[in-house]
Amino acid sequence: MKRLSHLCRASARALTLFLVPLLCGLAIEARAEVAVQRTFTKLASSNGHGAVMLDLEQKKVSHFREHLFATEEPVIDGVGNDVFVRGQPQVVHARDVLFDAFFGLRSGGSQRWLSAQDVDLDASGYAPWASGENGGTGLARMVQRVGTLEVTTYVFAPQSVPHAAFVMALRVRNTGTAPSTGVSVFSLQNFHLGYGRPGVMSDIDENGETVELSGNDFVEKGFAGVVVGRPLGTVARKAAWVSTATGAANGYNVVQSGGGQDLQDFTAQPSAAKGWATAYQFNLGDIAAGAEKWAGVAFVHFGNPEGTTTARQWLADYVGTSDAKALVDAEVARWASFQNDTVKVPTGLSDNEETLLRHSAVVMHMAQVRSSEAWLREFLSRDGEPRATRFKAPNGSPAMLPGLVKHAGKGAVLASLPPGQWTYAWIRDGAYAAAAMATLGMNTDAREALSYYLNADSGRFQNWRELQPYSMPPYIITLTRYHGFGVEETDFNEAGPNIEFDGFGLFLWALRHYERTTGDVTLVDQTWPTVSTKVGDALVALIDPQTGLIRADSSIWETHWNGRQRSWTYTSLTAARGLCDAAALAERVGDTERATRYRNAGESIRRAMAEKLTDHNFALGSNLEEVRSGRGYWDAAVLDAFAFELFDPAGKIARETLRGLDLRLSSPAGAGWSRNDDRYDHTGGADLSPWGGEYDSAEWVIVSLRGAMAKRMAGDPERAERVLKWVTDQSLKNYLAVSETYDELNGTYKYNSPMVGFGAGAYALALAHRAEGTADPACGAYLDESTITKTPDAGPGTPDAGPGTPDSGTPGQPDSGSSEEPQVMGGGCSATGPGAMALWLMLSLAGVTALTRRRRA
Repeated sequence: MKRLSHLCRASARALTLFLVPLLCGLAIEARAEVAVQRTFTKLASSNGHGAVMLDLEQKKVSHFREHLFATEEPVIDGVGNDVFVRGQPQVVHARDVLFDAFFGLRSGGSQRWLSAQDVDLDASGYAPWASGENGGTGLARMVQRVGTLEVTTYVFAPQSVPHAAFVMALRVRNTGTAPSTGVSVFSLQNFHLGYGRPGVMSDIDENGETVELSGNDFVEKGFAGVVVGRPLGTVARKAAWVSTATGAANGYNVVQSGGGQDLQDFTAQPSAAKGWATAYQFNLGDIAAGAEKWAGVAFVHFGNPEGTTTARQWLADYVGTSDAKALVDAEVARWASFQNDTVKVPTGLSDNEETLLRHSAVVMHMAQVRSSEAWLREFLSRDGEPRATRFKAPNGSPAMLPGLVKHAGKGAVLASLPPGQWTYAWIRDGAYAAAAMATLGMNTDAREALSYYLNADSGRFQNWRELQPYSMPPYIITLTRYHGFGVEETDFNEAGPNIEFDGFGLFLWALRHYERTTGDVTLVDQTWPTVSTKVGDALVALIDPQTGLIRADSSIWETHWNGRQRSWTYTSLTAARGLCDAAALAERVGDTERATRYRNAGESIRRAMAEKLTDHNFALGSNLEEVRSGRGYWDAAVLDAFAFELFDPAGKIARETLRGLDLRLSSPAGAGWSRNDDRYDHTGGADLSPWGGEYDSAEWVIVSLRGAMAKRMAGDPERAERVLKWVTDQSLKNYLAVSETYDELNGTYKYNSPMVGFGAGAYALALAHRAEGTADPACGAYLDESTITKTPDAGPGTPDAGPGTPDSGTPGQPDSGSSEEPQVMGGGCSATGPGAMALWLMLSLAGVTALTRRRRA
C-alpha cells in the first residue's frame, strides 16, 4: 500500500478535526451499546468427570466427552521422554464419544423426530434452581411445541455420579383443553466408539462397534470403551441398527416416516459393525389436559471396553428405581442446595446480576476437574502404537496397561466449558477463578483449585534452551497450562513455545486472596516451604537486573518465543502484586527475611513499571519494547495494574492510561475495550507487534471487567456500570454464558464461550468489588508518583496517536500531531482507534478514503 502524501494527511486530519467534534458532540448524550443479540446456543453440563452439550440450533445432544479436559498427557516413549514430531509435541487427546442423541414424539396419529421441530429459544436455557429464578443449575433445557403438547428436553451430567455420565429426559405436558391420546416418546442415541483420537471437538470414527442388550440396557462397546444406556420408565420397544439398514430395520426411518409405526425390537446376537445406533420407545398413552408424563435415558461411559459389569453397576447405583422426573427433580434439588448453602451473594445486586452471578458459580463448579483416576488402554489406537504413561496404578505400583492409573488432575479449573476450545487448565484463568470461588463462598472448590497447582507435575521446562539465558530456577507453577492429568504443557507454533511468567504472581495473589477471604490459614501453613521456594523465590529470580522488570516472556496474549518475547507490563504487574501478597503471607508465618525481600521486590518492580513502562504522559504501555519505540503500545491488559491496586486510581498514571485506552481501544459496539492495538500497527514478523488480527481488535470481556473495577476506583462509576450492564445483558440473552470476546463492530459472541476465570470468575470479582468498596493497595500503599524519575527507556517522548491514523512518515518515529487529538467524548468517541471505527466508515462512505488507510505500508 502506498504511503499517503503529506497533503492527503493534512487534509484528512483537518477534515477529521472538523467532523469528529461535531459527530461526537451529537453522540455524547446518545452513546449506547448496540442491541444485544442471541448468537450462542450451545448449553454445556459437566460433573467434573465428563461433559455433555445440548445444541439448541441443531436441536439435539451433540457432544459427550469421556473427560472434562481436552488432553490427557503427552505421548511419551519407552524411557519417559516426550515425543515430538516435526517440532510439535504429541499429545493424547480426550474423545467425544457421541455423534448425536435426541427424542422423537408420536401424537395425533403422526410421529416425528424433535431434531426437526422448532425450538422456543426464549423458553429454553438452564433449568431454574428455584421458582421464580432463572438458571443457576447445570440442567440444560430445550422447549418445543407439537400441537397442544409442550415438550421439554432436559440434559445434564449428574453431579452425584463420579464418572462420565449424562441424563436425557423428556417432559411431555398437555397445554390444551382436551386429552391428547396415543402419545409415544422415542429416544435415539448414536455413539461413536471407533479407533481414532482426533481433537476433542471432532468426532471419532464408528468402526468396530458392537451392540448388545442386557435386560433393558443397551451396551455399546468399541476401541474407545463402553457406553451403557438405561431407560427411565417403562419401555415398549428397544431397537438397534447399523447405518446401512433399510426399511423397518432402521429405527430412524421408522419415526421419520411420520406414520404410526412402532420400532422393531432388537433381537440379534452381538456382532461388530460400523455405525451402530440404538433407540427406545416409550408408550405414554393418553395425557389429560393440564397433565404431563415423562420418559428418558441415563448413560455412562467407561474407558474399558470390557467394563460392562462395572458401568452397569454405576448406573444402578445412580438410577435405582427412579424415573426420569425423579432424577431431574433430584438434580435441581442438588443445585438448589448449592445455591442456598454454599454461594455467598454480594450485596447490592440487581435481579439480573444475581441471576448471572449464581449461574457463574455453577459454571465455575462444573469447570473443575473432579476425577483422579482413568482407565487406559495399552495402545493409542487400533493401529497398535503402544501407550505409555508417567502415572502409577491406584495402589502406587507401576502402571500395567490396560488398567487404571491415578493421575494429578483433580482440582484443576479449566479456562472454558465446551463448546469453547479452551478446556485446558491455564494458571492465569484458574487464578481468577480460584479467587472468585473464595469470594462466593465456594471454599472447598477454591482450596482444591489452589492445591492442584502445587501437586501437578510442573517444573518440566527449567532446562529448556529458551530459558538458559535466564538461569531458570526450580519452579512449580506452570509456564503455560496443564494437560488434564496434571502435567505441565505448552503449545508451539512457527515461533516456538509459549513461555509465560505471569502465573507466578497470579498464584500468589489468589493464594492470599483465598486466605483473607475464607480465613483458612492451613493451606499456606502446610505448603509454605513449596510456595516460598518454588513460587516466590523463583519469581524474584526472574527480575531482570538491567530493567528491574520481569524478564521477557510470552505473557497474557501468548506471543510465543524466538524474538516475539517481550518485557510485558502485564507480567510485571502480576509479579508486583503477587510478591506484595507473598510478603504478607511470609510475615504471617514468621518468615521475616522473605517478607522483607518479597516486599522490596514487589515495590521495586512497581517503580520500574512507572519509570520504564510509561510514555511521557505517564500512560502505561503494553511492553518495554513498544514503549521505547514510541508507538503501538496500547494494551488493555494493563488495566489490571489498577484493578490489582498497584497505582493510585486518582493518580496521573491511572488518569493518563485510562484516557489513552478510552481514546484508542474503546469498542465501537460495546461498553468495554479491545485487547490491544496490534491489529492496526502490525506489519509482519519484524514488527514489534507479534500478532495483529481479529483476536486483538475484538472486545475482551476479561479486560472490560477488570477495567470496570479500575474505572470505579478512578471515580467513573458510570462507565463501570455500563460495562457490568453490557456483560450482564449479553450473558442473559445468551443463556448465561459469559463470552471470551464480542465482535467489536456488532457485539455478537465471538470465539470461545462459556469462559470460566476470564468470564464467570471475572464477573463475580467485579460485582464483589463494587459491593465491598474497600481498598487493598499492593504492599499496603500506592506508589508515590511524585517520586517517579523518567529514564531513556520511556521512549522518544510523544504519546502514540493510536490505531487507524494516517502514517506519519518514517517507521519507528513518534506519530505527529498528537497534541491535536480530540479528547474522549461520550465514552470512547474519538478520532482514533477501534472506538472510532464507525466514524471512519462514515467518512469513507463520504469519499474520504484516505482516513481508512493503515498507518504503515
